[in-house]
Amino acid sequence: MRRMLRRNGNLVLRVLESELAPVARPGPFVLLWRWRYEAALLAGGPAVVVLAVRTVGWAPTIAAGAVTVLAVVVWPQARREVEGRFWCVVTPHRVRKACAEAMIVTRRGKLPMILWTRPEPFGERLWVWCRAGISPGDLQQAHDVIAAACWLAKGVRVLRHPRRASLVIVDVIRRDEHPAPEEPAPGDTWERSSTWFWRQ
Repeated sequence: MRRMLRRNGNLVLRVLESELAPVARPGPFVLLWRWRYEAALLAGGPAVVVLAVRTVGWAPTIAAGAVTVLAVVVWPQARREVEGRFWCVVTPHRVRKACAEAMIVTRRGKLPMILWTRPEPFGERLWVWCRAGISPGDLQQAHDVIAAACWLAKGVRVLRHPRRASLVIVDVIRRDEHPAPEEPAPGDTWERSSTWFWRQ
């Protein structure tokens, strides 16, 4: 035990932090927000199938499903779009898991809030809101932990918002052929995206 503690000095700190500020269980609304896509697919998928069968019958419904799957498999653009949307659903869960493991939480155990995720040529871009008690520096220090938690990611970059201290952008890099820009384009990435959120 002593040898393990000597090799990993951070282990003691992580155990103490987890005991003093455990990760809080999410409330029902937060839980629904985090799993909104899965819930919509679980409820909406069967509903669409039942509606299609009642409207046009079994054969056209099966044919339309087969054509859709074939188009996704054969057409590269459709395949990239589906893959991008898939990672936009999975990656926020992995980033939250990494924050929980790295103890990036408030004193009440609240995790940073992932506001929005969108696909990018290099991978995914997440907008993360730091609650009081969490700073962008906390996420920057844990970028290796976040990268390891995001399946098949080549790396992660954490960027501070130029005007809002509590807003952080996390770039999950999955493809080297489309590297993330060194600085976000002022008229495109930062302005449009932050305006979209703050007007909600």
